[in-house]
Amino acid sequence: MPTQQQAIVVEAPKGPFVLRPRLVPTPAEGEVLIKIMSAGLNPINWKQGAFNILIGEYPAVVGHDVAGIVEELGKGVEGLKKGDRVFAQTFNGGFQQYVAVPAAIVIPIPDNTSFDEATTFPVAFSTACVGLFASGPIGLGLNPTFSWDKPQQGQAALVIGGGQVGQFAIQLLKFAGFTRIVAYASKANFDYLGQLGATECIDRSEVPVESLAAHPALASRVSVVYDAGYVSSFNAAYDALVEGGKVVITRPAAKLERDPEQKKLTLVRVQGYYAGPDVTKIKPDVVGYLASPEHTVFGKLLIKNLPDMLAKGAVSGNRYEVLPNGLAGILEGLDRLRQGGVSAFKLVAHPQDPIA
Repeated sequence: MPTQQQAIVVEAPKGPFVLRPRLVPTPAEGEVLIKIMSAGLNPINWKQGAFNILIGEYPAVVGHDVAGIVEELGKGVEGLKKGDRVFAQTFNGGFQQYVAVPAAIVIPIPDNTSFDEATTFPVAFSTACVGLFASGPIGLGLNPTFSWDKPQQGQAALVIGGGQVGQFAIQLLKFAGFTRIVAYASKANFDYLGQLGATECIDRSEVPVESLAAHPALASRVSVVYDAGYVSSFNAAYDALVEGGKVVITRPAAKLERDPEQKKLTLVRVQGYYAGPDVTKIKPDVVGYLASPEHTVFGKLLIKNLPDMLAKGAVSGNRYEVLPNGLAGILEGLDRLRQGGVSAFKLVAHPQDPIA
């Protein structure tokens, strides 16, 4: 077991990302040490360094999506053993070779799932799942028990955005029984979104978001909209919904031009966590951190049910691209995310691979 590792570090607020050695942590009571085999990148990661958000203290290692092998158990950990294949959503710490996390947030990886596929889940899947399945106030409560009995059979939904979160939203709506799922996305992704469960697709390059609700595919209004990230798309969501409908938006601070109460809509501004500060021990004064104990309650159900959903093929991970050059590849990946254009697939890195 090494005492030092390589890590991508932000030394100070708004500082650059640098590759440097760092001590391997020792798992505290109730924690496990994970040897990270695959680390996923999210658009929020480069913003953390640039804008000093979701970072508690410096020097900091960001990164939220990890999959790997249990290397060491802290005192009192039960139900896990060294060598187990697991994945987790870390508050930070994903962009290094080893990370210590609370055992309560660790999810087993089923035999049919690779490390790379597993690492596409923690943030993007949780953002979709909490918003759609969790009970209020953190979600719409469409399937809070993860029932396989399709409790929303016959309902119609619109997913705005076919990126990583939107792809999981489509799969979860299908799992819940929605029989009509309209996706507003790039035409290049239509076939793939259809495989995931979209029954109709609208090309975002041909139909401006301002005209979306007037599209013939939405002539019959939908009961649910998952709005996965367009700056001005809430108006389209509002117009596409039946009165009394439900909508999730993934932009917590978005200003709304329409009043949801006028149409008696249920609105959720989703936070994609499956553990709250009662588990993670993150201080509530960290800028941008909005997890709650309700996330922990729902997260226990997510942790229990997701491996079975994966094993039975009810959900599958995002498409992904493996970055070359081991942990150092993350630096290139962060630059690509900063420049935009990476949304329909996940960038992942292999921290244990050699660095050229």
